[in-house]
Amino acid sequence: METGTAGHLPTDERKLLGYLNLKQLSFDFAHDVDILSKAPEIPQRLRAALSLNDRTIVTHSGLDTKRSRFSLLHEVGHFVLPEHRARIFLDTDDTLNWFTRIQLEKQANAMAADLIFQGNRFTKESLDFTLSCKTVLSLAPNYGASYESALRRYVERHNLPCALIVYRRVLPGAEETDLGDEKYQIHYTISSASFRTSYFSSVESDEAFSKGSEIFKVHGSWNIGNIVESELIVEHGKRDPWRFDTELFTNGYKIFQFVVRPTEGHNL
Repeated sequence: METGTAGHLPTDERKLLGYLNLKQLSFDFAHDVDILSKAPEIPQRLRAALSLNDRTIVTHSGLDTKRSRFSLLHEVGHFVLPEHRARIFLDTDDTLNWFTRIQLEKQANAMAADLIFQGNRFTKESLDFTLSCKTVLSLAPNYGASYESALRRYVERHNLPCALIVYRRVLPGAEETDLGDEKYQIHYTISSASFRTSYFSSVESDEAFSKGSEIFKVHGSWNIGNIVESELIVEHGKRDPWRFDTELFTNGYKIFQFVVRPTEGHNL
């Protein structure tokens, strides 16, 4: 890459900004920010903003390192993509979400992911290791990526059948309790192309929510960052249910279930 970031991990956003002649500022958006004075309305939960005229990206000072990097690179995506011509982009938790329905935001998210994972580099490197979420947990820190974004990238681009089910807390921000007692619901499912062809693209549940301990199917033997092996049974019409091997872990506010081919001996 002409920016000088290729071949070095993690992607150096400072070099990228220098190459594009962009500057970055960081503020608490609860206070006045002069650069956003031209915006018609400052949305709540503002996390990042881009002013094309000023060639400036502003990120919220309260973001952790990984979210700040992703937000910054998301704004870089707005800057370099030719069809993104608005003078100011104001991005919130909703527009920065992987499942935004706004096409321009999807494109900026994809650009941010390509910059973080350096195109196909992460995927090629991951194929040298076992098909397991352990591989992702090992590689993600090298790329300065969150576990969630790395797992998404890993599953979406893997050539073997695998999937990821993500559960989120039903009441985020509520008074914290023991992780095993907190209630979760399915947030989304990601699957590789070969997995979708053979099995399914998403999982739905009749239950509105489940306790964390019910998803893990264990009590008192899992903690943040630990991996627990389990089995997933998926109903699919009149046939016998599919049985999959899975690995589960939590980052403290979401639960991730990595799903691989059916357990040996269990057919469709």
